[in-house]
Amino acid sequence: MHEPEISRWTLIRDMLIFQAKLAMDAIRDLLLSPVSIICGLIDIFKGHTLSKSYFHKLMAFGQQSDSWLNLFGNHNKSAENTDVMGSQKTKVDVTVDQLFLQVESLLKDQHGKGGLTASAKATIDRYLNKIVAKKDSGRVK
Repeated sequence: MHEPEISRWTLIRDMLIFQAKLAMDAIRDLLLSPVSIICGLIDIFKGHTLSKSYFHKLMAFGQQSDSWLNLFGNHNKSAENTDVMGSQKTKVDVTVDQLFLQVESLLKDQHGKGGLTASAKATIDRYLNKIVAKKDSGRVK
């Protein structure tokens, strides 16, 4: 069975999107870590119930932001999550993948009109072809 090939530009797009998502995830984690400690301490000192717990509300927010980021997921699927407070499922209205698809669509429109992205793509293609040609000529020796 023949496996389909992936185009150079599809791979570059996927790598850039993944790196952007990783950066967003890292920033979120850096912010949530101290906030979670503060929320947990407030809950301990105030004796909050589960429904009033700042920590558990933060966990629900974290779960929703995981669905929004969809870091390792298929960007064509809609993201769903389960609320920490119960079993109610909520749909994330807009995901990072949808935002990237809008940017990609805009870039494709510009490329189709022969704008800046068309010349940039041609230049990048030319340089990537040179790199591949040098690599291939090095193997022949």
